[in-house]
Amino acid sequence: MTTIKKIHIHGFKSFAKPTEIPLEKDFSCFLGPNGSGKSNVADAICFVLGRLSSKSMRVEKASHLIYNGGKKNKPSKNAEVSIIFDNSTKIFPIKTDEIKISRSVNQNGNSTYRINEDVRTRQQVLELLELQR
Repeated sequence: MTTIKKIHIHGFKSFAKPTEIPLEKDFSCFLGPNGSGKSNVADAICFVLGRLSSKSMRVEKASHLIYNGGKKNKPSKNAEVSIIFDNSTKIFPIKTDEIKISRSVNQNGNSTYRINEDVRTRQQVLELLELQR
């Protein structure tokens, strides 16, 4: 079994600025007051792992996952989430010690998936994740 080393979120829902969340060994929860973005982190994880239902991520359509600027800021042009997995045990059939899976969505609602910066299909991402079970 692999572990998540960190999550990068930029322009996704309430995350206007690039945000990195390191996940140390034995990490177990996100804690914070109401409105601090805890559920948006969960939505970000579901998003990058290929969830298709916008409603399950609490938006009407995929383009609404992009940070809208609020009352004072500019909206983002796209949203991107990356999860970096530890591959030091080579559980994934890729020769690097880390595997970076990314997904971005543009204002048209179109998604792009990447594995270690190489564009891939959603199916290829799901197949890679299936291998580590």
